[in-house]
Amino acid sequence: MSEEFLRVVKIQVLTLSNPEEQDTGLGSMPFLRFELEDGSYFIMAGIPPDIALNISRYLYNIPLQDSRLQLHDLINEIALVEKVEIDTLVPTKDVYQATIYIQLEGFKKTLTYQMVPSHATLLAVSSQAPIYVAKSLIVSSPSGGQGASW
Repeated sequence: MSEEFLRVVKIQVLTLSNPEEQDTGLGSMPFLRFELEDGSYFIMAGIPPDIALNISRYLYNIPLQDSRLQLHDLINEIALVEKVEIDTLVPTKDVYQATIYIQLEGFKKTLTYQMVPSHATLLAVSSQAPIYVAKSLIVSSPSGGQGASW
């Protein structure tokens, strides 16, 4: 069975918190809002703060104050990230899964791995690779527009 996908055209890193949480430093986990090529949106919640921070760094050209390589930087040094597909909802855990397509430097074969989608998104953003979301993961909202399954 061939899955249909929509290409991501824009990503936003957002958070929801109330003033009490901000004062205590207990703000909520960030979430990612993907704008898709058809104008709909796909949202992933519960993004680890360090992953959200690094995605923001690439999206908004925020310079890193640390000269040490991070894991996603190292992977981009030794492999080409061809694309990421957010393609599955793991039923027993109610979390998304992504497939990343990479080609190791010096090799012609493309390798695929299943990953945590926020981590795969970071690799795609840092290497400027396209990201796709399976149409089956996008559900209609009550207003008739497109929303996301949490």
